[in-house]
Amino acid sequence: MKTKATVALILLFFSVAHADPRSATGTYRNAALGYSIKIPSGLRGETGDQAGPERGLGVPLPSGGTMSVYGEPNSLELKSPAEGIRWALDKRKCSSDRQQEISRARVGKMIGAKGKLVCDDRVLEVLLVFRTAGGPIYWVTLQTDTSHEAADDAVFNDFAASFKLIHWR
Repeated sequence: MKTKATVALILLFFSVAHADPRSATGTYRNAALGYSIKIPSGLRGETGDQAGPERGLGVPLPSGGTMSVYGEPNSLELKSPAEGIRWALDKRKCSSDRQQEISRARVGKMIGAKGKLVCDDRVLEVLLVFRTAGGPIYWVTLQTDTSHEAADDAVFNDFAASFKLIHWR
């Protein structure tokens, strides 16, 4: 009897922990983490596929690339956005020589850091900003290939520029 109850609880946990994916257009708002961002016209974001609370969304691009945004607690206790960018890029495996850049960047009206990693024919751009006075940190990313980098980067820059902090807590 205990085994059946345990299995039932495990199944209940997994059904609750994994939200059903859903699509989003227009402005995506995440009140739990205190931000909003505009999904570019003609594109559709996908969210709700992560375990636990919804942290953000991914946006597939016509090129086959993807953009994403998500917020999370600063559980790594990163001291600065630049430190977070270094950590994110250093954990990526690359079979060729790595071309890596890190600089200051604007995400909406906030100043954070931007990192870019070119590995073989793939490009990864990562933006990171910290909420002032503590709280969540926010990642905005682009993954694409070098042949679509210029077009995807233009869409990505508009996406990142639309990021806004909203009431949180």
